[in-house]
Amino acid sequence: MADQKDFVGRVVGAASQGAVGAVVAASLSAVTEPIVNSILVKRVPLSEAVKELDPDRVKRFLQTTLATNFIKFPFFEATNVIMQGVDLPPTARGAVLGTVFCTTTLPITNYRFRKSMDLPITPSDLYQAYLPTVLRDILYGIVRNKVMTFMVGLNPARANTNLGRFINMFATVIAACVLSAPGNELRGYCLQPANKRQSMVDFFQPSKFVRSTSVGAVIMAISLGVGTLATPQVEKLWATLRNYLKSNPISYLLIVLFAVSKVLDARREKAMLSAIDSAPANKGKSADAKAKP
Repeated sequence: MADQKDFVGRVVGAASQGAVGAVVAASLSAVTEPIVNSILVKRVPLSEAVKELDPDRVKRFLQTTLATNFIKFPFFEATNVIMQGVDLPPTARGAVLGTVFCTTTLPITNYRFRKSMDLPITPSDLYQAYLPTVLRDILYGIVRNKVMTFMVGLNPARANTNLGRFINMFATVIAACVLSAPGNELRGYCLQPANKRQSMVDFFQPSKFVRSTSVGAVIMAISLGVGTLATPQVEKLWATLRNYLKSNPISYLLIVLFAVSKVLDARREKAMLSAIDSAPANKGKSADAKAKP
């Protein structure tokens, strides 16, 4: 039972790590991702990609990055912890992790990509470039597992400190992003607009590869590195909350009632706003009706 509680705590901690990383990555990606996607897909120089950016576009895209990151980041980190409890070789475990993550979240990934490029979105686009994306995520999952194990093994004592957690995660994510980058490049090639498609010779060039890979790898590494700093505190909070709920069962009912009240408040607010929005139109119609003989 204790092992099961610790496992749930690790999953919650991993999800919180992903949530913190999601906020950091969303803030950075709102500016850099449209630039990176322009470099990746359009293969334009960095200076031209920067010129295409404007503050309104960044503001709009921040809403998308926050929403999608809050799904993708916690989901990957929690699934990674869950997969560690599965009796499989590390390579197979990483491959399953990448496949599950890609298959589940690819519609979100493609929606976000098309929003960043101001492209139209149709249902057929949501699973576009599935094979190169699943290849990328499988490579990422395998490398994440292997490199993290290696980094922790170098200095187990340091791995339990904040600095050690940050360094280990930063180095692991950099390695995973770089080694899975060929799959990302192939994904970028498949996502090119048909009317602007470049040949493989023009598309796959070392300088373009470095440009499109380096920015994304650094953002991911910083985001998840910062996220690891929150994990121990969240695990402690979870343990405290679990013990409190165990000793005060009535708290479960209070939490449910609080959640229900919030849902009802949101519905009432929505109905009130809808009534306010429609009031001027109805008032105008009534005045017109009275004016008629």
